[in-house]
Amino acid sequence: MSAVYSILQIISVAVFTLVFGVTAMLLSPFNPSGRLVHWFARWWARTLLWVARVPVRLDGLDHIPRGQPCVLVANHASAADIPILFGFLPIQFRIIAKDSLFHIPVLGWCMRLAGYISINRTNPKKAMRSLRKAARQIREGYPAVVFPEGTRSRTGELQPFKAGAFLLAIESGVPVVPVGISGSFDILVRGSMKIRPDAQVAVRIGAPIETNGYTTKDRRGLAEKARMAVEDCLRADGQ
Repeated sequence: MSAVYSILQIISVAVFTLVFGVTAMLLSPFNPSGRLVHWFARWWARTLLWVARVPVRLDGLDHIPRGQPCVLVANHASAADIPILFGFLPIQFRIIAKDSLFHIPVLGWCMRLAGYISINRTNPKKAMRSLRKAARQIREGYPAVVFPEGTRSRTGELQPFKAGAFLLAIESGVPVVPVGISGSFDILVRGSMKIRPDAQVAVRIGAPIETNGYTTKDRRGLAEKARMAVEDCLRADGQ
């Protein structure tokens, strides 16, 4: 029965991705800002979590600056982190992701239409150009979400942060906001397609870290400070 339930959930993910994604693409010309596509992404995510029976608690929303862009940095223990943030951060934001994701049919196309930020990591020069372009987008627009560990954790433990996201925040001149996601590792372990229902997930947002006074040479120090802040958010939820 457990295997059958997992198969049904995987089919549901595919079906809802097609339904929400194709509808968002068809309607996107009527809303070039990407806000409508992001709205569809939010309800796609909430639907997937409802089907998977994953309750999510959100704390600290008041720490996100109002009327000002910022870079939200979150830990990444599971593929479930993406729908968790999309579904339960009740704000317009733009996610920063590796370029290869933007080539996935339907999902990648919607990401482009929503104005999500592509980072080309194939070589350092292209990556730097991508980051500078992303910095301009952030200054002119919405908060950005990034997973600074670079990839999902294999153990669920918080990994070292890469400096690119913090170079981006410094270049943009916007605050860094730590986000700790607890419990997602228990939903969908890396390398497994089996979804574990009824896991308790908590998203805790910490106080913003201002980047005024930081230079690009300070990005690793800022990365470590943000990592400690994310660790504090996870510790507050008992992880």
